[in-house]
Amino acid sequence: MELITEKRFIYKINEAGRQRIGDILLREATYRFLVNGQAITNFNCTPENVRQLALGYAFSQGLFSDLRNIENLQIDEDNKEIYLTIKPQEKVAEPEIETADSKKEIILTVAEIHALNEEFTRRCNLYRLTGASHSCALATRDGIIIYMDDVARHNALNKVIGEMLLQEIQPAHKVFIFSGRLALDMIEKAGKVGVKILIAPGAPTLAAVELAESLGLTLLGFVRPGNINIYTHWQRIK
Repeated sequence: MELITEKRFIYKINEAGRQRIGDILLREATYRFLVNGQAITNFNCTPENVRQLALGYAFSQGLFSDLRNIENLQIDEDNKEIYLTIKPQEKVAEPEIETADSKKEIILTVAEIHALNEEFTRRCNLYRLTGASHSCALATRDGIIIYMDDVARHNALNKVIGEMLLQEIQPAHKVFIFSGRLALDMIEKAGKVGVKILIAPGAPTLAAVELAESLGLTLLGFVRPGNINIYTHWQRIK
């Protein structure tokens, strides 16, 4: 696996003048993603947890519904290519990874939300080191169970989804936590997975709010000490 950061010397200008200092930069790599021999997309991503990224992306795009549908997954690090083979007869249009338990409501208290957000913030070490990463986590009311970083926020979410699949974690009573704003594509992915509460420090877009409302998702924005904005389905927050 590649190192995901590299130290470079830069010139910094501030009140003290011009200085030559060491800075930590986040690596970004481009992987070509092929499904059943056909090129589907390129991932511009942080080069770690690429297996999870590929699985999460393919699942959220409706290419498979269960890991048993996967025949093979290979990663060629030298050529930066990912090969996914899916059993053609198992391919479905609208995947789900939920059971009947997923339909049960999750209720969070304000104290639980702030505790989760504080734990998430403590884990964002790569951002503090580089200033260039996004993060995503899956949590229960008791704490974070999956955490991923990436240069792109949708990649971080795909990595979390991929790890959910690998660990066979169901979405019932789970929460997604994000490091940035809540955009439409993130809401679409959360809706397909079945996680009902989304927490972020930024704001959602109007399209994201409208989609979350229709999908029955609870969006929490501007989550920070002393503040929570509830945009949709407030009944899950006590």
